[in-house]
Amino acid sequence: MREHLLTPSLSATTRPVKLYSIQSSFLVAFFGGPAAALLYSGLNSWRLRRTADIPVHLAGAAMVVGFVYALLFQPALFNGLFDLLGNDMVRALRTLLSLAICGVFYALHQKQHRSAAFFADKPPSPWIPAIICIAAGYGIMVGLFKLFREMAP
Repeated sequence: MREHLLTPSLSATTRPVKLYSIQSSFLVAFFGGPAAALLYSGLNSWRLRRTADIPVHLAGAAMVVGFVYALLFQPALFNGLFDLLGNDMVRALRTLLSLAICGVFYALHQKQHRSAAFFADKPPSPWIPAIICIAAGYGIMVGLFKLFREMAP
């Protein structure tokens, strides 16, 4: 018969990885911006030991740099949005990019988040990493804006 079906597939020594919750990822993305969302999602990828997420992180970083570059050097791209949103355009675009990054990483880690919810695993406390990622993300965005402004002719 099929004896291999009766052998356990999980060992007692392997512990499941506890990820930071998607709610905390959403809040970090909403309040911290796109760089903070990348940093915080990187913590979950690091906890999972997923090197396959590196290209997604690099693409996200390129999008953040491209976003800052486009805001400073290609403002004509956003004329229609500026007419619609006014002075809140930059904040709205930043928040939209941040939440898109959060959604992409949720899609990448969805299976792990769902299994944690299924087994009622309590996620680790997100306070300290979230605050650090928000502060670092803010610093990265300010640094990018300053760097590109210095490069302007």
